[in-house]
Amino acid sequence: MMGNKKVKRNSTKRGMSPGTLIHVGKQRVSNASIQLVKYNENRIQLEEFVSDLSNIEFPKPSSEHVTWINLKGVDIPALENLGKQFNIHDLVLEDILNNSLRPKFEVFENYYYLTIKMVLTDKDELTYGSVPVHFIQGDRFVLSFVDFEEPIFDAALFRLRNQPKKIRGKGADYLLFALADVVIDNYFELIETGNDKLEKLDEEISNPSNEDIPSSIREYRRVLLRARRGITPVQEAYAILVNDDLHLIKEENVKYFRDTKDHILFVIDQLDFLRDNLSAINESYQSIQDNQLNQVMKLLTLIATIFIPLTFLAGIYGMNFSNMPELNYKYGYYTLLGIMTLLAIVMVVWFKKKKWM
Repeated sequence: MMGNKKVKRNSTKRGMSPGTLIHVGKQRVSNASIQLVKYNENRIQLEEFVSDLSNIEFPKPSSEHVTWINLKGVDIPALENLGKQFNIHDLVLEDILNNSLRPKFEVFENYYYLTIKMVLTDKDELTYGSVPVHFIQGDRFVLSFVDFEEPIFDAALFRLRNQPKKIRGKGADYLLFALADVVIDNYFELIETGNDKLEKLDEEISNPSNEDIPSSIREYRRVLLRARRGITPVQEAYAILVNDDLHLIKEENVKYFRDTKDHILFVIDQLDFLRDNLSAINESYQSIQDNQLNQVMKLLTLIATIFIPLTFLAGIYGMNFSNMPELNYKYGYYTLLGIMTLLAIVMVVWFKKKKWM
């Protein structure tokens, strides 16, 4: 029950001043690295750094190219270095290190800060896990921060290499859209898995003896609630992004962010549909269970009803009175058994006629 859910609190930063850079949460990448991409319509340059990350001199934002820097893993000195060179506020750097941060979009004078959730899916099971992905977009640069082993931005990098006119000529704001859209596209895998699992669960409820069904329903409900709670703030962040007059996002590129917002709304609607469908499955399962119990109780009641008069007769002739003439009758025992058998048959025929059996 939601009321009994324990809220986890992290006291790592208790008593520290705002802007203190301490990582909060699970670290998923053992060795941090930095990927640097510079591009314009005519050429693209890519560099990879795996050591001495805090001493890298990054190229200054220039009108001649767009710079994309991706920090993979947790490296506080490297993060501080990026913050100094791109003039990023300490509070933003602090948020980047907080895995429990709620998705949001914030506007600063020379850049925008967007954090969303990367959903961790399993194609075989309906599970929900998430990792924050952070973006900082300036006039001619985008910084991204992930703590995730999978190469989630490979699709965007492929587009940068092979679609020079479509993506490399649209500026840093379009790059922000492309990178964030890759993350949000992963939400659809959760929906597809959810649909498959609920269809399978709908088939399994016809077998009420399956003791795993109630626990599966409870687990799926928990997953759907967690997913909605994690994705809804992303929609709120995009609502601010597309509705505010943002000078670093070109008017012709706003429609792309609006399209992503529509995708998020679709995912939220699908989560609500899955939750409603799960409730319907649970009601159907309970109805099947109740019907099965009713059938058992009905059978037991009919059996008890048949034996009531038989027990009455047996009780009468079980009394120890000497003046019972029929006790001395030669065929009294067989006669009584015949009467009891006939009475039981008549009652069964009557129950069937009434369609009680």
